[in-house]
Amino acid sequence: AISRKRPNLYSPPNLSSSVFFFIWLIVCVQFYRHGTDQPQRQQPLALDSAPNRIIQSSGVISDNSQPNNNNDDDTFPEHYLTFSTACSSSQDWQSFLVFYYAHKVQQPGHVIRIASNCSDKQKEALIKLHENVISKLSPKFSIHFTPDFARISGDNYKYYNKPFGLQHWLKYGLKYEENKEKLEDAIIMILDPDMILLRPLTYDFTDSNVIIHRSKRGPPKVRKVMHGQPWASIYAFGDGPFRVDLKHVFANHTKSPALRATHEEQENNYPGGPPYMATGRDMNAIVNAWCELVTRVHDVYEHLLGEMYGWSLAAAHLDLPHTLAESFMISATHIGDGEGWPLIDALKDDELCEYSTMKEKEDKLPYVMHYCQNYWLGKWFLGKYRLDSDFLSCEKPLLLEPPKDIGKQYDFFIKPGGNPYGKKEKLSKSYVKREQFMICQMIARLNDAATWYKSQTCEEGTANLEKSFIFHHSLDPDNNEGGEKKAKW
Repeated sequence: AISRKRPNLYSPPNLSSSVFFFIWLIVCVQFYRHGTDQPQRQQPLALDSAPNRIIQSSGVISDNSQPNNNNDDDTFPEHYLTFSTACSSSQDWQSFLVFYYAHKVQQPGHVIRIASNCSDKQKEALIKLHENVISKLSPKFSIHFTPDFARISGDNYKYYNKPFGLQHWLKYGLKYEENKEKLEDAIIMILDPDMILLRPLTYDFTDSNVIIHRSKRGPPKVRKVMHGQPWASIYAFGDGPFRVDLKHVFANHTKSPALRATHEEQENNYPGGPPYMATGRDMNAIVNAWCELVTRVHDVYEHLLGEMYGWSLAAAHLDLPHTLAESFMISATHIGDGEGWPLIDALKDDELCEYSTMKEKEDKLPYVMHYCQNYWLGKWFLGKYRLDSDFLSCEKPLLLEPPKDIGKQYDFFIKPGGNPYGKKEKLSKSYVKREQFMICQMIARLNDAATWYKSQTCEEGTANLEKSFIFHHSLDPDNNEGGEKKAKW
């Protein structure tokens, strides 16, 4: 049901592409899994109780409800880039990468980590990290703590932390209702924690190479995020949200515009996902409707993507069709249409491993690298689940960086955990190019970020900056002694 035919763009998927996309979905959603206990279901559309303990790190943002534009144009709206996480060590290093590359690409405005279900000890450590390290990247980078919302409907649905965590930040962190006049024209974005910015993501796509998904509505006359015109990355679940039991979802809204959406609109205006972008006015409305509807979606759809279905239906309920971008991100190298791979395919071979944040280079790229997959070429490999959670620590080595011509050396890959180990699996030429890009770019970016982090946190002379770690015992494809390398870093 996920890989259905998409009019005007998607050709009918074959079995292979369906399997690849299904694997991609399973891997990506792992990052939404949060903690444990949570109070009973709250009333929709509002959080009436005060937060247990909300901490805004001193010295990071004193008051992020007061816009402070860093763009010369007085009409440039304040930007707020948010991402929701658990309070785990693995999402700590991912969060640092979000902040670090927001700094590297000079992302305008505020960047906010919304962390759910943190213990007091974890909060204390994260506040210290923001005050001593993250604040050096930008005084506009902050963290907002929320309770755990996983049990808000009685069971344990960990993905609730995304909509309810964002609603919590809007109410208690941004104080949207109290500052509505100042904030309704702001731009609010939602990313996933395993996304790295390759270039600044702003509301204006007038001169951008962004690829806009075709729909009957046509492309927007003004290529900007505006009131009534939210943007998102297209995801390949098509009209899936509209195939759940809508009578139950909209039992309290029997005349909802979502119930009148045409099939074409369902498939081409609402199957969006991160990066989500909307004005403050629209984002606040969508998030409130999202929090109301997502529990009812979960009642009838307990599977993967349930919280994303909730977003789509909330947007349709508010009659806010999205401009869907096909090139906001790259993630799964084997996916068909809907990601920014045509931009990577157009790069020259000598550009694939070129790591640069110069504008003349980044303009060739998608906006976001979503590293929720495994990437491999020969025995070169990168996968976030095989990174130790403490890989930023002083004693850990950096990653060995591949030669710039690895795409010419290999047309196959060997999995670190292959069965049998050492099996060579063929790759087509186009996939070789994509795997090379992800491996080169991710390893270079991990090393760059780790080097800076260690410079801020390690005593002089104690940082291990040796680029030596690999995910196999040997990079020689014909040397499989030792078998699978089960240990992480």
